[in-house]
Amino acid sequence: MPSLKKGGLTITKEKVWSGNTGRAADGNVIGDLVAIKYKLQCEWPPLSRADTAKIDQAVSPAFFNVTFLDPGSNTRITRTFYAGTPTYPVYTYVNGNGITYNGVKVDLVEK
Repeated sequence: MPSLKKGGLTITKEKVWSGNTGRAADGNVIGDLVAIKYKLQCEWPPLSRADTAKIDQAVSPAFFNVTFLDPGSNTRITRTFYAGTPTYPVYTYVNGNGITYNGVKVDLVEK
């Protein structure tokens, strides 16, 4: 798998609240925290067609495992994710040859 670009990974810990969550008459939030899920925003440096294909194959299944460094525990963890819609900006295109992509991005959302 191609390496992400420098600064190309943003880790977000998203809180999932219960369906009864909202504000009470006094303005305080009520509800239950159900889970905390990770979102990984990934971006790569300029890539060849072959490296771009590797990324596409990796994020195409419905669900897949990803191992990453958890900023809260400072340990490597593995979670199951699905991919948002990847983008493949074409950087160069010369008669179908020498295609490169720059700024390939995809968000990975924990299942």
